[in-house]
Amino acid sequence: MPHGEKRELVAKLSGYPVFAQCGRDDISALVDAGGPFALPSGWPMVQEGIPADACYVIMNGTALVFHQREQIATLGEGDVVGEMALLGGGQRRATVTTSTRVSGLRIENDALRPVLAKHPRIAEAFRAVYDAHSAKPS
Repeated sequence: MPHGEKRELVAKLSGYPVFAQCGRDDISALVDAGGPFALPSGWPMVQEGIPADACYVIMNGTALVFHQREQIATLGEGDVVGEMALLGGGQRRATVTTSTRVSGLRIENDALRPVLAKHPRIAEAFRAVYDAHSAKPS
């Protein structure tokens, strides 16, 4: 990834509340572990019941969260997708479908695990998202 693009991603992620307690080195490691993604409207990001392979940070656009075919949330800029199966183990617990064109950062779980182990503030940010999502009724 070109240095300028990485710098932009780090700066944008640093501005999201979920990463407010993370330093630039933490966020830089997250960006290094992942890469940009873009999906058209109406495309599934993750599907309920499928094993987890990656987590996403939405940087542009909106997505809808469905549990057992019932919409339970709307996600947008700065929201994290996919942490439930990574941190909770097992399969995806919801389907997340783009409702507009969505782009952001995609991090393979195999690349994310070492980042979480070496950067406790990133791990705390993902855990906070997991806890907030776990608390929502489904």
